[in-house]
Amino acid sequence: MKTCVIASLLTVGMAAPAHAQDQREHEIAELRSMVETLRGEVDVLRAEDSDQWLSERRSEQIRGIVQDVLADADTRASLQGAAATSGYKGGFFVQSADGNWTLKLNGQIQVRWNYNHAPNGTTTNADEEYGFHIRRAKLKFSGNVIDPSWGYKITIGNDRNKSGAVVDNNANTYLEDAWINKKMDDGWYFKAGQFKAPYLREEVVSSSAQLTVERSMINNQFTYGWAQGIELGSKNEDLWGRVWYGDGPNSLNQYGNDNGINSLVGRLDYKLSGDWRDWKTLSGRGIKSDSYAFVGAAFQWFNISHDRANSDHEYGGADATRSYGFTVDASVGGQGWTAFTYFTYADGKNGGGGNPDDAQGWGWVMQGGIDVCDDVQIFGRYELGDIRNFSSASGGGIAATDHRNGHDSTVTVGLNYWPASIRNVKFTADLGYAFSFINNGGSVPSADYTSSGNGWRADEDGSEGGQWLIRTQMQLLF
Repeated sequence: MKTCVIASLLTVGMAAPAHAQDQREHEIAELRSMVETLRGEVDVLRAEDSDQWLSERRSEQIRGIVQDVLADADTRASLQGAAATSGYKGGFFVQSADGNWTLKLNGQIQVRWNYNHAPNGTTTNADEEYGFHIRRAKLKFSGNVIDPSWGYKITIGNDRNKSGAVVDNNANTYLEDAWINKKMDDGWYFKAGQFKAPYLREEVVSSSAQLTVERSMINNQFTYGWAQGIELGSKNEDLWGRVWYGDGPNSLNQYGNDNGINSLVGRLDYKLSGDWRDWKTLSGRGIKSDSYAFVGAAFQWFNISHDRANSDHEYGGADATRSYGFTVDASVGGQGWTAFTYFTYADGKNGGGGNPDDAQGWGWVMQGGIDVCDDVQIFGRYELGDIRNFSSASGGGIAATDHRNGHDSTVTVGLNYWPASIRNVKFTADLGYAFSFINNGGSVPSADYTSSGNGWRADEDGSEGGQWLIRTQMQLLF
């Protein structure tokens, strides 16, 4: 019995340590499992924290990039002029944030070289004459004040040294445009100041948008040019009408009390196709439409006050106290070609100082151009004009001979080149040949074909005509 009890106790004593060891190993295994579980959770948390940290860093970087892009876009927008207060858009500009006050600056430079050959010389010089000159140098200020309906423009030009002297009192800085306009409802507007009277379209279209190096001699004879006065006009989708009252043709920068001329000009233009911006060019460059067509007509009249004794005005081949006339014109064109023609007539009356009671003049111009490649355009122009009874007159240093006439029959051919299709830079060269004897000045009637601006000269008496002229010009616009 004792033996059985002792044996049982020994067995239990030996089994207890073994059971305790198993229990410890089981607990250790559980602890290891818990550690591995916690380690996994820690790794997950670390990964989540890392991803969140990377996301925050990435967000900051992206935010910085976006801010840089927006800043760059604002800078570019200021240069393009979208809603910016300064930059460049068709000219350098500054404006208020609401756009009610604006100022735009533009400029034009024309550097020209002429070579003129008159077979028998001219009234003042030898057979040949050539050289460089700055044909035009202008600064133009334009914009609006108070609100966009009130506009203005001031153009400052520099005259040429016409006498050839090193210092010439006739060469000066002067005003061309100086006007204010008010836009009203339904396309109506009112304009006052100094600007081009709306008569010959060849003159009204800017010198920067001409087809040839210079406007025709017909234009020189019949243009109203810059004049002082007021204009009332209406411009809608297809029709543009305007009436001007002022101081007469070519009254640039004159003092009112020295003028004494009542003058009236009316012009009507009809747009058959295209856009009105296409009307502003004769070279066809910069048109908005694939094709365009315009027709126009205008009339002019002036009368010098009766209390101005022995006073007359040179216009349209006459020195007269009264004049009336008209012009009609048409233009068509498209991408890569352009054509333009017009006719004009003037009748001057009651000339003073022995002038005839009636002196009539007329002129006709036709011209066209076609692109031979993207950057090069070739062109041609023919002009024809006459002043009635000019051969019977004498004066201006030229005797009354068969060559004493008021004819103009001249052809001009040439080319335009826009480097890399840049509209702001243009090179033009042309060659002109006069079939007729070219006259200028004189007593009665009075031709006005030639000028220092177009490069033609008055032929010497006895010449058979045949004067020719080479002109080259580089133009820069900004």
